[in-house]
Order: sequence, then C-alpha cells, then structure tokens
Amino acid sequence: MANSRTLQPYLDLWMKRLELGRLIAMQRSSKSIWVGYAIGIFCILYSIKLAGNARTFIDATSIFITVGGTLGTLVVSFPAEKLKALGPVMKKAFHRQSFDLRRDIDTIVSLDEIARKKGPLALEDTAEEYADDEFLKKGILLIVDGTDKEVLRSSMEDEIYFMQKRHRQGHAMLDMIASTATSLGLLGTYVGLIPMLINLEDPTKLGPLMAVELVTSFYGAFISYIIFTPMSRRLKNMSQDEVTRKELVIEGLVAIQENQNPRRIRDSLMAFLSKKEAENMRRQQKNRTSAKLRKVA
Repeated sequence: MANSRTLQPYLDLWMKRLELGRLIAMQRSSKSIWVGYAIGIFCILYSIKLAGNARTFIDATSIFITVGGTLGTLVVSFPAEKLKALGPVMKKAFHRQSFDLRRDIDTIVSLDEIARKKGPLALEDTAEEYADDEFLKKGILLIVDGTDKEVLRSSMEDEIYFMQKRHRQGHAMLDMIASTATSLGLLGTYVGLIPMLINLEDPTKLGPLMAVELVTSFYGAFISYIIFTPMSRRLKNMSQDEVTRKELVIEGLVAIQENQNPRRIRDSLMAFLSKKEAENMRRQQKNRTSAKLRKVA
C-alpha cells in the first residue's frame, strides 16, 4: 500500500503531461494552415528571386485573364446569396477546429450513469450544461421527451445530412475557383500564342508574347494549387471530422436510450478512436479506477 501511494504523485504527473501534450497538439493544428501557406509562398517567391528578374512575373494581362476571368465565372455560376457565404467559408479554414472524441465518450458515459441512476428525466437539467453544443443538447432533450430510438437517430442524422449539404456548397465554390484558374491559365497561353504566331517575322515581339503565355499559366497554377485546392481539402477534412464526432454522439445517445451498461457504451464508442488513442484511454481509465480503489483502501 505504501508503494502505491508513493507512486501516485508520479502517475498524476504523467497524466498531466499526457493531457498537456494533447492540448499542445490541438493548438498547433490551428496554426498549420498559416505554416503551410507560409512555406509554399516563401519557396515560390524565393525561387522567383533566384531565377533573376522578379518583375517578369508581374503582368497586367495575365492578372486580368486569371483573376478577372475566375471572378466572372464564379459570379455566373453561383447566385448572389451563395456568393455571400464565400468569405465565411474561406475564413472557417483558418479557424481551429478540434474535437476531443475521448472527452465526448466520457460525457456520454456520464450521461448514461445519470440516466440509469435517476432516470432519463434527470438529464433535462444536465442538458443546460451543454448549451454551447446544440447537437448534443438536442439529443439529450429528445431522450428526456421519451423519443423512440429510431426517431432519435433519424432526427440527428437528418441534421448531419443538411450540414454536409451546406458544406458541399462551400467546397464547390472553392473547387470551381481552383479548376477555373488552372483553365484560364491555359487560356492565357492561347492569348499569347496566337499573336506570337502572327508576328513570327518580328523577333522583338516574340519574347513579351511568350511571357504572357507562361506568366498566365503560372498565375493560374499558383491560385489553384497553392491557395484554393489546399483550402478546399482542409475544409473537407474538417467537415469529415465533424461528421465523425456527431456520429459518435448519435451512437452514444441511442445507447443511453437503450439503457446500455456504461462500460459497454465506452467500449463500443472507442471504435471511433485510433488504436493509439484507444490504448491511451484504456490506460487512463485503468489509472482512474486504481486511484479510486486506493482512496477506498
């Protein structure tokens, strides 16, 4: 018993370090888009500097073709009310989105313990503690109202469906900007190539016209592959993470409605975690149980 008490401070310190490392990792993820853009843009600009005259990469004609053309096709393709959402959609990519699935599992298990001890109606007061999580709060109140588990699942899955639909509209605008910029870069090649072929007899005009071809393609590729394609992929990953988290909540709430054992709920929901996360959670749970037993002893 003395040895276990002696080791307890070290176990507590280890748990705190593990939690701190996880929080630091979550904070770093919020800066990843800035770091990624900084690396990409710096490498390209530095390469331009090494290539020689940076002014050759500045061309008004190329800017009009790629930027102006992309904006024009975007306005034609989407109604005004959807275009207004483009700014918030892009802004969201720079926000930190972190879902702690292990914390969500602990929350679901805690709710199940309350429901089993005091009855589902006792969850009504608990629901107010999750006012900032409308999805979870909605599910808790459906349980309090005695909603059938299939109706509960259907109602919550409908919310996921329409969320994904909204997200896809934002992704579609970003994907169109990326694809259009690339295509207009190719169009700029034609704009420079046609006059160049007409003026083959005048060598002094060949260089500037060829520059229009290549610089326009450069602008199109830069807009597409450096800015908007990565942004779109990031938002798609964020959307999928949110879907996964909400699916976990649904499964947990349905299990509460079925009055399942808390341990069984925890084990089934751990399927949403990676192997490493699941092992860490089992280790934490084991340490918590051991600490409780030592206190009782």
